[in-house]
Amino acid sequence: MLLLDRYLVTERSAIDLATGAPVEIRRFSRPTGTALYSRRGAWRLVDAGAISPRAFVEVWGKGLSDSPADTVPLDAVRGALFDAREGHPRAMELVADGETAWTRAVHDLAHEARLAGFVPIGAAVLGEALHAGRGQWPRWLGDRSLVVITCDGSVSPHAAVALLRLASRDARPHLVILGATSVLNRPTRLMPLACSVHESAPHDAWGGPRPPSPGALADEAWRRAEAGVADEASLATARWAVLLSPTAEHEATARAALATTLTAHGRVLEARAALAPALPLARGAGEAARRLHRAEEAVADAASADRPDRLVTPDFLRVLELCQCIEDEATTLGRVLAMLRERLGAAALAFFVSERERLRVVAQLGPSPGAWRGVSEVLGGGPPVAPVHLNAPTDGIFPVRYGGAVTGALWARWPAGLAVLPADAAALLALAASAVAPALHAAAERGRPPAEAPDIPDLIGDSEPMRGLRSALVRAARSPFPVLIEGESGSGKELVARAIHRASARQDRRFSALNCAALSDELAETELFGHARGAYTGAVAERAGLFEEASGGTLFLDEVSELSSAIQAKLLRVLQEHEVRRLGEAHVRRIDTRIVAATNRPLAGEVEAGRFRRDLRYRLDVVRLSIPPLRARLEDVPALVRHVWAGLCEKTGSRAVLSPAALAALGRYDWPGNVRELQNVLASLLVASPPRGVVPATHLPAHVLRSTVLTACGSLAVARREFETRFVRAALARTEGRTCAAARDLGVSRQGLRKLMARLGMVGPAAP
Repeated sequence: MLLLDRYLVTERSAIDLATGAPVEIRRFSRPTGTALYSRRGAWRLVDAGAISPRAFVEVWGKGLSDSPADTVPLDAVRGALFDAREGHPRAMELVADGETAWTRAVHDLAHEARLAGFVPIGAAVLGEALHAGRGQWPRWLGDRSLVVITCDGSVSPHAAVALLRLASRDARPHLVILGATSVLNRPTRLMPLACSVHESAPHDAWGGPRPPSPGALADEAWRRAEAGVADEASLATARWAVLLSPTAEHEATARAALATTLTAHGRVLEARAALAPALPLARGAGEAARRLHRAEEAVADAASADRPDRLVTPDFLRVLELCQCIEDEATTLGRVLAMLRERLGAAALAFFVSERERLRVVAQLGPSPGAWRGVSEVLGGGPPVAPVHLNAPTDGIFPVRYGGAVTGALWARWPAGLAVLPADAAALLALAASAVAPALHAAAERGRPPAEAPDIPDLIGDSEPMRGLRSALVRAARSPFPVLIEGESGSGKELVARAIHRASARQDRRFSALNCAALSDELAETELFGHARGAYTGAVAERAGLFEEASGGTLFLDEVSELSSAIQAKLLRVLQEHEVRRLGEAHVRRIDTRIVAATNRPLAGEVEAGRFRRDLRYRLDVVRLSIPPLRARLEDVPALVRHVWAGLCEKTGSRAVLSPAALAALGRYDWPGNVRELQNVLASLLVASPPRGVVPATHLPAHVLRSTVLTACGSLAVARREFETRFVRAALARTEGRTCAAARDLGVSRQGLRKLMARLGMVGPAAP
């Protein structure tokens, strides 16, 4: 027998383990040149073919090798390991020439398994580990990939249960190798060993215990279910009985036993799916019909006594309870996945979000497949993918909608066919996707990695202006020349200056900053150049200036255009001679300080107005960096908001998250105060919001909400009218209601302004 996914293959027939239906076999006697063939040894490989329109299994085989050394087909093993790693488990049968050759083969198999990242383990050891863990895999095994090896049909009851669990409920990559030390010991009678009641059965000529009849197996499964024995061995016995039932009556008994055992395990939806194919027989008479009725009653009692047809309702209420009673979003998502895995019999589930056109797993339970097929399409607005009854791995993918948009996806996988009815699985997954939407949004926002450049982490944003600024900043940092930074107030000029310092060769030395607009001439001279003791009243000790303190490092002069003419002249000499003289001293000191200056007004205009020295401008304006205002890069607002909000929450201990509507409203505002205004708005929003939950857009300040009305209008005419109204009102407010002054500011006549106000429906104030 060869086990692959849910196929049972003997020398003459094959059975689908999911439905018990016979499967067509296609045999090929010689290789066709694929990578799965090798000249080394005797082996047979079972490969699942297409499922539609008719399922079939391809069996490839070769004769026994003449050389005992050529036992293990390494190319075939490597190909099977590759298939298993890609999410397609495989099973192989190897025949060795005696126990010595098999020992050598096991050594080679273990070596290849470890090289491929798999854990080689005996079937008996795997079964005992599962039994010792009371149905749970041991912690040391986790989700690791496995190569399970057995020989001469020596599969214990616990090992048979472990193989059934691996093939039906566990999506981890695995390869099952069934070995034999001679042709007579091929494990063609492996399956009945899953029944612990037949451990002491006599051995036949094949080297394994004589299997019971299929009818006796079904009766034994029902006896165990009726007695309330709900261990893994009973469940495996019922599954094997369903697969081997020779008649419809025996299958009905086996399905009744399987449903009863699954109900005792709490897997009601799986029990309902096990009963569905045999329900037509329940209308007849006889012992099988009676057993089916009892199984139906057990399933109904386990779900809901008054509404047995609505089995999904209690599970959905459980999902809602989990979403409402647990404060931590990550814990909520994990427990919802655990509940869905228990109810649906899925091997793996996960919640996804899309981030920069890439998939990010927010929560996951079970091993990952080789590729996430179909998740990107659902996240992009495509239709949900409902699971279907196939004798092969099947997926279910449902979108998670929040704030009117698809924000995530719920994915589930059954590695060897659907374990429940498709309608039940689709209903529960869709309801769970709707219930967890707020928790998934909050967990995704909190776990989102910072949108920053790896080389310049302080400059957030991926817009074209920011990419150009980062590129120019790196080039400026590598040069030794002075840098002039131009940008509006609040745009982050000091952040750029510090980034230049950290990216330069002076990063290990001091960075000093001075706000030139906040100091008088006397204080500015002392701060920049220092003073000697007794240089002026109150100078009780000598002090080094910032030029000396930052020698070897960087000196940042913020708002350099605010310096007086006298200080500009002294600053010019320092830049020319690279030396400084303290106030009250006669000798000079050599310095090596790099100047980074910043201004919110272009120095060219200040020079033309006579407020700034032309020669000093040329000294400072060697390398110029222009910081774009925030309104010129509104596409960076979401990343900036998340970065600032995460920092504020870390300082205050808040766990609140912004709703998509609030994030959209912040992205529509033009931010005249740039990043500094954004920081202040978010700080006030955090104070006004609850410490947990989702912050709606209605909590935003009024001026931000009013500004967003313009871009939220339904038509261009309405948007134009709203803009003109706000523009005229702003002009009237600046001029204290004087229409003549407001008309001059707007560039229209007084009569034109009155006509405009009349068209807009505004009541104009009386002219002075």
